Amino acid sequence: MTYDDARLTRERDFHNERFGAVEERKEDSFYFAVRAAVDTYWRLVRAACPERDVLEYGCSNGMSSIGLAHSAERITGIDISDVAIQQAKNSAALLGIDNVTFQVDNAEDMSLPSAGFDVVFGSGILHHLVLEKSLSEIRRVLRPGGKAFFFEPLGHNPVINLYRNRTPEARTVDEHPLLKSDFEIVRKYFSKCDLEFFGLAALASIPFRRSPLGAAVRGTGEQIDNLLLKIPAVRWQAWIVVMTLEA
Repeated sequence: MTYDDARLTRERDFHNERFGAVEERKEDSFYFAVRAAVDTYWRLVRAACPERDVLEYGCSNGMSSIGLAHSAERITGIDISDVAIQQAKNSAALLGIDNVTFQVDNAEDMSLPSAGFDVVFGSGILHHLVLEKSLSEIRRVLRPGGKAFFFEPLGHNPVINLYRNRTPEARTVDEHPLLKSDFEIVRKYFSKCDLEFFGLAALASIPFRRSPLGAAVRGTGEQIDNLLLKIPAVRWQAWIVVMTLEA
């Protein structure tokens, strides 16, 4: 077995276990602090999908694709986890949705045709992959002028990295939150690369996420972030980046 084969097997097994679990992961609850990032990402995706051929890159249990099916012309969802893909197929069949297709696939070497999609979107997927391979594949399947949207963690903040180092069980050994240097690879494959940064002061709201004060603390943090994350030297300390790419 090659290194790449072993890496993909680790990723598949990790995500099969994740999607087979009933309880929420502790890490998932932390996204409370970056609701602005989540809202921005979905605003961009929803605006791009109507009457388009769409690929969800890393579709997990398919609920995002299913939620967009009413507006898109056609949606294809891929994931390395066969457990997640079966869940997605079951949900689509139960709801009678016929313009969504789900398949197990390798995101770094997709079995999809070239120039088959107007839009590609994915959340928390690129940092699991070899960027050269994945970005090349995304560009291949996009039509000229097509757009891609991604929601990804960044890897520069020392406090966030300390938490990551102390909770290795929460992620695969092959994950690599994106660094500033990685965006040189992004720009190699895409003519436009717009970035929006989220999650610095707003992270202080995490301990209050179940409290009546949570939304207020987050809102104050977001206001501070609106100022801090305009500073070039500071923005790379954010937790999340929302990427808009154009072929």
